[in-house]
Amino acid sequence: MDLGFGETGSLLIEQPEAGMRPPRMPSAEGRLVARLRQADHAAFEEVVEQYEAKVYGLARGLTRNDEDAQDAVQETFLSVFKNVKSFKGDSSLSTWIYRITVNAALMKMRRRRHDDRTVPIDEAMPTFDEDGHRVATLPDWHPRADEMLLNKEMGGHLRRAIAELEVDYRSVLIMRDQEGLSNEEVAATLGLTVAAVKSRLHRARIFVRERIKLYMLQGR
Repeated sequence: MDLGFGETGSLLIEQPEAGMRPPRMPSAEGRLVARLRQADHAAFEEVVEQYEAKVYGLARGLTRNDEDAQDAVQETFLSVFKNVKSFKGDSSLSTWIYRITVNAALMKMRRRRHDDRTVPIDEAMPTFDEDGHRVATLPDWHPRADEMLLNKEMGGHLRRAIAELEVDYRSVLIMRDQEGLSNEEVAATLGLTVAAVKSRLHRARIFVRERIKLYMLQGR
């Protein structure tokens, strides 16, 4: 049987034709998705373990309600398990999961419209005089975020301010600043451009800062 040895006795290895690339191996995420599509329960448990904390954080930040957030988490992973065969891979698995989470949380929020505490964002934006200078009715204040969370009173002001954000701005702020997603990931999840994400994030941060400054003055 000819094993393809040359005259020198060395094994001849067939080389790919010029310009051809070797086949790409599936990524770890691709293998995980393949296992999910085969209804592999171990793969599903792996996904839950990997994403549960972030999914809960996102759902809790959007719904502002622990019970609704827990329900949204359950609905998210149930949807992942049932609909993974429809996942085409046009985005990352994480983006797809976050998108499902946002939709589940929004459904919960629509059922609680009577509990709406949002404040129109324009009401909290800084005002400027006719010369373009900011009308500084409140003192400038720039604390570090970690210091705010360590301070019980300040942390309460922060959570209250975020809860008052309109959902379009709150979702961007939570995903970007709380959950640590990139601008590109937030854009893909919410169906926005990166420029729109940056704009909403900027306005959301200003809103939160101005509301916290207002609470501090009121507490004096």
